[in-house]
Amino acid sequence: MKAWAYKDFKIGHLFSAQTGDTDLQQKDINGKGNYFINSGVEAQGIKGKTDRKAKVFNNNTITVDFWGNTYYRDFKYKMATHNHVFSLSGNVIKNRNVGLYLVSTMSFMRKLFSYNNMGTWSKIKEQYIHLPITKTGDIDFAYMESRIREMEESRIREMEAYLKVSGFDNCELTEEEKNAIDNMNNRKIIFKSFYVTDDKKKKRTNGIFDVNNAHNILQSSIVAGSGTIPYVTAGEGNNSVYAYISYDNNQIEKGNAIMIGGKTMVITYQAEDFFSNDSHNLVLYAKDNNLRKELIQLFMVATLNKSLKPIYSWGDSISKSKIVKDKLELPVTSTGSIDYQFMEIYIRAIEKLTIQKVKDWRDREITATKDIIKTDSEIISLQQHHILKQYDILEDNAPRMVAEDIFIYGSIPVDLPGIKCNELIDKKLNLILMYAISSGARQKTETAGKIALGIKESMLKDEQIAAYKSIKYLMFHYWSNPKAFQLTKEPKFVDKDHVPEDYLIRLEKDAVTFLLLEYTPLISADFGDVNILKTQRRGEIRYLPFVTTLESIKDE
Repeated sequence: MKAWAYKDFKIGHLFSAQTGDTDLQQKDINGKGNYFINSGVEAQGIKGKTDRKAKVFNNNTITVDFWGNTYYRDFKYKMATHNHVFSLSGNVIKNRNVGLYLVSTMSFMRKLFSYNNMGTWSKIKEQYIHLPITKTGDIDFAYMESRIREMEESRIREMEAYLKVSGFDNCELTEEEKNAIDNMNNRKIIFKSFYVTDDKKKKRTNGIFDVNNAHNILQSSIVAGSGTIPYVTAGEGNNSVYAYISYDNNQIEKGNAIMIGGKTMVITYQAEDFFSNDSHNLVLYAKDNNLRKELIQLFMVATLNKSLKPIYSWGDSISKSKIVKDKLELPVTSTGSIDYQFMEIYIRAIEKLTIQKVKDWRDREITATKDIIKTDSEIISLQQHHILKQYDILEDNAPRMVAEDIFIYGSIPVDLPGIKCNELIDKKLNLILMYAISSGARQKTETAGKIALGIKESMLKDEQIAAYKSIKYLMFHYWSNPKAFQLTKEPKFVDKDHVPEDYLIRLEKDAVTFLLLEYTPLISADFGDVNILKTQRRGEIRYLPFVTTLESIKDE
């Protein structure tokens, strides 16, 4: 099912907003009563439960805070008066799936509002959201529901693939992992206090981390989507990664580190090299190599949160000079040395338990769906007939989806302007792979006839796979003198061990799979006048091979 078309709707016309009536605070949380909603993205703004008397808001509503963070709520809750959180209600929120769709259309507000420009209701209600409509101009709730179900199924498939590759397809705990969980729950683990870092003034050198101030990058010089390096801020969402950018390598922060967002006390583990935007942020590097393992670093993120968050706040932020007095708690063996093994085993066990909860939910969803289909098949049949009639998809000439600009970021981006999604998925497109390559390497690559291009992503989206398999032409260029060749076989995906010996490997660094392309180097394709820069993007991404349509490079 596809949307017929889209239309902009003003938020203030769709929703009414309400605020809390009681100054709820952290001390009011006692594990009883209703959930208490605060601003922020950590735990989606849920602070805990409180039975303090306060206004209760209904389920099937949406909350939005002054940061622009929006969440669908399928439970009753309370809100404080001083945290700038609003409860949105309205007939437009038909059910959970529609609520989730609506929330996704409001995600742009996270980039719109900040401490310097808080999202008051007077501002929020003037914003517009882009919603699908039927042929009669009404909001297309049926499409919104089906789209969310489709996305959930897609994410589940991606998760299952990831779990298999990562060794989590079997989440059964080992005896070691069971013991780690039991010992932690029963307080049998011995913890010892360690200084977070050294104190040079007191000549104390027994700290766990070397601590540096992050580089200070000018906000105006950052172009989101211009490169592949994570741009890490003090925000709570997406592990603090705001966007991917290109920037001066002299200002890079080395990965396998813990970053503290100084002003907001957001503590995250950063596996890859990254950029930061504020010298208030601190970067922590474990001095002991035994601690520089991902699972152990994640354990230390948790204990740093427990130790430091109660100390610092917005008005009293952490700094390199203050952290020298701070300590964290780490598990130790009977001899008093740090218990590296326990930290790894414990976090691995927590990961398995968390993933098993998701699997259990998945199994319940499948069972419930089967039960509904079995008991209510007649009703479902009528519903499907109604939907088919509503969208006229029984008619041959009915459009399946409006055209849009499709851009899928990756090590080989996909840039398809003005394309219908179903055309891509149904492989109705003849696409071209643009390969910018320097003169020194071009001749060898161009004349190879068989090349294997490395792809860094461990899991490709369905749209990416469809785009790569729809490549019919390969064009070599370096902003001039382009030369194109028609592929003689459909592109194929293989891992490195299965790249044929007669293929020339390119883009090998960090590649997890390879795209095999075969062509006849003696026969070039003639497209007439082309403009290579017509769809070329700026920044480092412009040097990446990318997939596009023939029409997008033809000169008009």
